[in-house]
Amino acid sequence: MNGILDFLQKGGVMMYPLIISSVLMIALILERFITLRKEAPDAENAFEDIRENYQPGGDTAKAIELVSKQGIPGRVFARGLLNSKRDADSIEMAMELEATGETPSLEANLAIIKTIVNIAPLLGLLGTIAGMISSFRAASQVGLSNPTQILGGISEALISTATGIGLAVVGFIFHNYFSNRVRRTVEDIEYFGAELVNYISGRVD
Repeated sequence: MNGILDFLQKGGVMMYPLIISSVLMIALILERFITLRKEAPDAENAFEDIRENYQPGGDTAKAIELVSKQGIPGRVFARGLLNSKRDADSIEMAMELEATGETPSLEANLAIIKTIVNIAPLLGLLGTIAGMISSFRAASQVGLSNPTQILGGISEALISTATGIGLAVVGFIFHNYFSNRVRRTVEDIEYFGAELVNYISGRVD
């Protein structure tokens, strides 16, 4: 623990915003994992549950109750089932309206993670500049006869830079992972939503 505190102290003043950014990013990553696990299950499973519990022209109550609990894909498909007595275009429009209201929540907080990814190296760079200024100031005051102060400033610069880049790399990896998962979820909703419209309306056997 003391080693960690010593490391942070040697990183200079810019370590404080980097630490805050790190804590915020960890919290957002955990929140995204929990939310996407709950709200973005496999859309194919929801579609198969509908096929098993609903026949075109029959009662939709059981299927709606079942899929409504299956996150955003289930709620989108449930909206389609609620309009099952209408024509195919109306069913499709109802599902599109539901998806329009639901899917933005899948991307919530991704913009903040991306912002942290962008600013973390800049904060590290500011730390680098501050450390180099300290090094040059020490060199101008004591010359090269006392390299300890000079090396201390360089160490401060390297620590903040490494921390900023490391934070950006981690954030970049998770941002891409969540973005790809959101994209796949939206694509699955669109694909299996079209399959559901076809199944309800009988356009395709």
